[in-house]
Amino acid sequence: MASEDARLGKDSRLKRYESLAEMIGDAENPTPLVGLRRMAPEGVALYVKLEWMNPFGSVKDRAAKWMVDEMRRRGEIAGRTVLEPTSGNTGIALAAICALDEQPMTAVVPQGMPAEKSVLMRALGAGVVQTPETAAPVRHPMDVAMDVALEMLGESEAYVMPNQYDNPDNARAHYETTGPEIWAQTGGAIRYFFAGIGTGGTVSGVGRYLKEQDPSITVVGIEPVSGHRISGLKNLEETAVPAILDRSVIDEIVHIDDAETRECARLLHADEALLAGSSTAACIAGALRWLRANAAEGVAVAIAPDSSQKAASYLRAILDEE
Repeated sequence: MASEDARLGKDSRLKRYESLAEMIGDAENPTPLVGLRRMAPEGVALYVKLEWMNPFGSVKDRAAKWMVDEMRRRGEIAGRTVLEPTSGNTGIALAAICALDEQPMTAVVPQGMPAEKSVLMRALGAGVVQTPETAAPVRHPMDVAMDVALEMLGESEAYVMPNQYDNPDNARAHYETTGPEIWAQTGGAIRYFFAGIGTGGTVSGVGRYLKEQDPSITVVGIEPVSGHRISGLKNLEETAVPAILDRSVIDEIVHIDDAETRECARLLHADEALLAGSSTAACIAGALRWLRANAAEGVAVAIAPDSSQKAASYLRAILDEE
């Protein structure tokens, strides 16, 4: 390991970092904003915020870093194991950040989560606990994962849980970083913002920041229909509503189903060369539908939470349908 005197130091302009965690998006190092060339409706410049360009592959890198940093600042984390129920991306980000700090971490994951994500968490040194399989589940898989995690937390003081669904530092990460990045990258020209609803952190944090800059900006949440199979997103009628979800900054909600999401994912790959995972495809599909229905004009931004590179099984199923 190089001595401190030999280190070159962080310089975002040169894309030089001393730690992968320093690469997580912020004002000095924003994740890219790229325009759709073929699929955007007439009169709309639709840009996609490529959150999979964060070092650990998703929008959840931001929340994971903020939650761990704040827990450490409050003295809650030393000597304990970070425990988190996750559908994948938050678990991967937490596992990576904990690995950098030699901090033990355990993820509780639901049935049906893409195997690629579980493998990545294990490769990063995290323990992975899968929820029991039931023949006829009556509760959302993530609610079951939360129950298992809370039971483990209650049984041992060795664990500490960030709890992305109730932790205000999740939304704060996006208020402090993602929102300002989008505002700066669009030169304040953004008229419409779209984000999927999972924990609610992205749409709440970014939405609040953008509304403070210009209250006329329309914020649209993309919510999957009941019974969906879109990893990372939640239907709010079939699962517990996250405490951090700020409905006051959401102007409208678009409901999206699996078929529309799969077709959008196929087109994004074929027409735009955009490696869209299911949550990205759902967000863009909802954005396109809303923009067309409202004859919108101007600059729009949609969040791309992660890529298809971590969901090859999902992409393979789409291709097998052709």
